[in-house]
Amino acid sequence: MQTRSRWLVFGVVLAVVVTVAAVATFCLPTWWRYRLLVRHCPDGELRQQIAVRAEGVRRGAWADVAVAASARYTVRDAERALETPIGSFTASLALVDATGSETPLVPDGRGWHDGAGGGGKIARVKLPDVADGDYRLRAHVISRVGDSTLDAPLALYAPARVHVVTDRPLYQPGQNVQFRAVVLRARDLVPLDGRPGVWRVADPGGDVVLEEKAPAGPWGVVAGSFPLDKDAPSGEWHVTWTSADAREELAFTVEPFTLPRFRVEAVADRRFYRPGDAPRIHGVATYSSGAPVTGAAVTIGWDLRGGWPLPTEWRDAGMLPRTATTGPSGRFELAVPPIPGDLVGTATLVANIAVVDAAGDRVGGAAEVLLARDGIQVEAVTELGAGLAEGFNNRLYLRVATPDGDGTALAGAAVHVRRAWSPKDPGIDATLDEDGVASLQLDPGPAVNVVVPPPPYRQPPRPRPVVRGPVRELVTGGGASLDDQLALDGWLAALAPCAKWIVRDAVKLPIGLRVTEAGAVTTATLVTGHLGRCVADRLQGRRLPPGPARVYAVEWTFNDSDLPRLEVRNESLGGGGALDAQLADRAVDARDCLGATSAEAPLPVALGYHIPAGKKAAELVWIKDPGGAPAPEVACIAKRVVGLALAEPAVTDVFGVAHFAVVVPDRVKSVRPQATTMLGYELEVTAAIEGNPTTRLRLPPAAVPPLRLRATPVLAVPGQPVAVEVIRGPGFRGELPAAVWLEANGDHIESKVDRDRRTAMVPIAPDAKGWLEIVCGDARTRVFVRPRDDLAVTVTPGRARYAPGQTAELAIATTSGGRGAPAAVGLFGVDASLGQLVTLPGADDLGRLRQTVQMSSPAFGVLDGTALALGRIRGANAAAATVSRVARIPAPAELDATTGTSALSAFDPTVELTDRFYEVLAELHVQARSWEAQAPAAETMRPPTMARLWQQALDACQRRGQRIDDAFGRPLRLHRLPPDLLALTEPRMVVSMGTRLSEDVESWSAWVAKERP
Repeated sequence: MQTRSRWLVFGVVLAVVVTVAAVATFCLPTWWRYRLLVRHCPDGELRQQIAVRAEGVRRGAWADVAVAASARYTVRDAERALETPIGSFTASLALVDATGSETPLVPDGRGWHDGAGGGGKIARVKLPDVADGDYRLRAHVISRVGDSTLDAPLALYAPARVHVVTDRPLYQPGQNVQFRAVVLRARDLVPLDGRPGVWRVADPGGDVVLEEKAPAGPWGVVAGSFPLDKDAPSGEWHVTWTSADAREELAFTVEPFTLPRFRVEAVADRRFYRPGDAPRIHGVATYSSGAPVTGAAVTIGWDLRGGWPLPTEWRDAGMLPRTATTGPSGRFELAVPPIPGDLVGTATLVANIAVVDAAGDRVGGAAEVLLARDGIQVEAVTELGAGLAEGFNNRLYLRVATPDGDGTALAGAAVHVRRAWSPKDPGIDATLDEDGVASLQLDPGPAVNVVVPPPPYRQPPRPRPVVRGPVRELVTGGGASLDDQLALDGWLAALAPCAKWIVRDAVKLPIGLRVTEAGAVTTATLVTGHLGRCVADRLQGRRLPPGPARVYAVEWTFNDSDLPRLEVRNESLGGGGALDAQLADRAVDARDCLGATSAEAPLPVALGYHIPAGKKAAELVWIKDPGGAPAPEVACIAKRVVGLALAEPAVTDVFGVAHFAVVVPDRVKSVRPQATTMLGYELEVTAAIEGNPTTRLRLPPAAVPPLRLRATPVLAVPGQPVAVEVIRGPGFRGELPAAVWLEANGDHIESKVDRDRRTAMVPIAPDAKGWLEIVCGDARTRVFVRPRDDLAVTVTPGRARYAPGQTAELAIATTSGGRGAPAAVGLFGVDASLGQLVTLPGADDLGRLRQTVQMSSPAFGVLDGTALALGRIRGANAAAATVSRVARIPAPAELDATTGTSALSAFDPTVELTDRFYEVLAELHVQARSWEAQAPAAETMRPPTMARLWQQALDACQRRGQRIDDAFGRPLRLHRLPPDLLALTEPRMVVSMGTRLSEDVESWSAWVAKERP
């Protein structure tokens, strides 16, 4: 019994000790009321603060939402807050839309549970499938401390694509800009009805002049407009429609303009021309009313695009027409010279045409003339990049087309392919599909050296052979009259042949001219040398306009004409070396016998000479080289190399032979194209059409990868499997892969490989569409699945022609899979004349909404993934070649975006304290003015009096319903104010009359700290 008593006493003592220790460590009243453990008891009320955080939020999917609560309190200072977590509370969640309507979010079966480390509570909730928009995630928390609500912003927007279009690309100031946008879900291009968005219009300086909310309506379409001011700045403006991360910006131009009164159209009479053909361009100028533009002046400028250089005679001799005149029907015709036989490949001759009518209006146009060496053009695609592998069974795709533009495919034609370097090669026959593409298997054998001939040489433009410098009149010290200068310039053509005496550097030749009153010219300066004598001879008999007698000093600059020159090598016996200087002079004199395109080579003739003893003059004979080719310039040279003679009679017979060689200037040699050699293959392709045109195709060597995949068909049908062949290369090691994988919308579908046939049957889902990728190790191939039903639209006018003032009627039909289907249609109409000032949007303008595949290069230079997706490629061979050039297919866009949010309820004790303090401070000044007016004259302000006035101010504010407490519910007593606010209540800061202040200054802050009023 005594033992139990002792243990009971021990337990009571222990409980007392624990209670005393707890009281000393924690605030029991706070624990008892709020179940919160805090070391010091709060002074005033506790304030509840909550936080919410969500990650991985998506409509229709489960996501975790964390909610935490904490208590904010103070033990002394009004502007400082301590914090302790609230562990026990109840929470609820809701999704709030823009109208404020709440949709409760119910946690899953686990309900609310504690977070890691005791940091709040977590619930797993599913967001409803609501429309796109800006929402709020609302958290409601109830605890012993309080009842709080917090909204966290939550933007729910599916990945989208936006297409913006204006009713025209060009506006004048004062016109109304109309714009429209369509927003589609990125993954399947489904319209997003009701999607919020904003229109913005920016001027050329980047300043936003319009910003307005504009949600998408039915079919995802949203429209807007903006009136341009009459003084709107000219330049490039931008209109943008933005919705979350989806946006598109479109530029339009604002500037004053006048629509052309007429239009110019010109076209060649054939699609392409071959060597020997003489192209003709037919043009017509027509007013907007349809009347012809008659008697208008036509000027033409010419450009040439391609590797073939423009013939020199076309450029220098003016053989291309430069002017024309429209006839009574407004038509004109331009004749191009016959195409030379040295045409290489293809080239495009462009005629830039300008027509000026009687009113002075000028309108431009253009016509293209395609020049083609061969009647067909051939492009190649292989599964090994762009080349062929030696000693390998290569699959080669050839596209054969006419040379015009992108080429008219020779659909269904037969072609014959053979090795161009092997005369005995029997070749391979193939048939072109609907897109003019043939598929054939080819072993090209070892690579050979293929000589690529250079383009034909064209003499570069020569410098002007002679240029006139300034003219000084020596009598008056002035210059020459304008008439005299024009006459002097007219002599340049006559002086040009003298430039042949200039071999390298330019030479300035000053000459004095004496001119009589009748205009007769005599050379006043003695000129020497070959150049001077040449100029003097050509000035004989020249005249200037009549006028006063004058003496001119003229300086002409003669330039090297870049003509080839003749070099002489003299082999003589008996003193024939004395003729070297004369032979050199005669060779220079004969430079103009050589053509600009003369090749550098020895002449096929030599000059033999004989001077008998006692004679001076040489007997000349031209000796022909039996193995030399004919040289037409020899006859001209023979006429110049005459009159060779010694200065003194020969002592003995003199014999010799002079050899001549054509030397091309270094500058000309540096620009002359040279043949090149490539290692590879050259194939000769002949098409079985009219004329059996033939062309050649060059391909480089290629390497075979260890593993390849080949899908058949590459244009897959929804719901039908695709056969995938696994092809091993020479470098493959190991076992044949057991499976291939179809990657579609993030899923990986496995298909077993039949090892005997090396083939896997890959299933295609019935709802599949777009690009799919099939992978096996490092090898991959692609297939394209066309949608079963493609949307199409047709627009048919009620009549072919309408008179001014009549109303045009248009019939619009939208079909899907050949059957009528509802769709959104936008119509914009502009005057076709605007197309002469700016490019108008085309029918494929909406094409930029589609995801485009990345191509290593377009197949045959013209077929790409977009053409395949739009159904413009029909042939199986063409489709397979195009797919082989696909480098990367677009990643599937998310059906819905995954987002997150977080928020923390606002609590700032300093803000609440400051706002309420200044309201009381204003009332304190009112109370002070009243005291100054009513107190005895001898009474001065003392700290107790100021404390009493502060209390009166608190009472007055409370009677008016104003808050007079701090953030923790405590009255705004002076001793609780922070030093900066307390300083504002100091008597000297409040009292306006200095005589009401005591001369003895008592510390206000010290008195408040001591008395704690």
